[in-house]
Amino acid sequence: MERFRSWFAGLAVLALALLAVTFVVAATYTRSATLVQLVQPAEAGAADLFGSATTGPGTPIGSPQVMIIRDQGAFLEGQTDSGARYVSDTYLRDNGIYPLQLKSVELIRTVVALSCAAAALLFAVLWWLAGRGRAGVPTR
Repeated sequence: MERFRSWFAGLAVLALALLAVTFVVAATYTRSATLVQLVQPAEAGAADLFGSATTGPGTPIGSPQVMIIRDQGAFLEGQTDSGARYVSDTYLRDNGIYPLQLKSVELIRTVVALSCAAAALLFAVLWWLAGRGRAGVPTR
């Protein structure tokens, strides 16, 4: 096991570096997250015929969510009372854009960070045990 000691040290450092990269990447995604309300845009003819039954630019789909949408063309004019920006569901579908929820980024960051920390700890313990094994062996 002593011959793998340098490998264990290298793998522990690599796991710590990956842990740092995980937090940097997650922070980059988090900065571009916005509270949005997906809407099915109302057609002008239907709005004229039935009146403005909704308070926004269309029919809301679900509840407001914190999402990462980088295409500014998806955003519509206005905001909800809670401050969520309106996003056209039709535009997202037509352009093949799949918004990423912030909850998903946070889950993946947590899983990867815990895995990296566990790997770093494991390799550090193996490195320590490999070095400890040679301490009791007399040299000639």
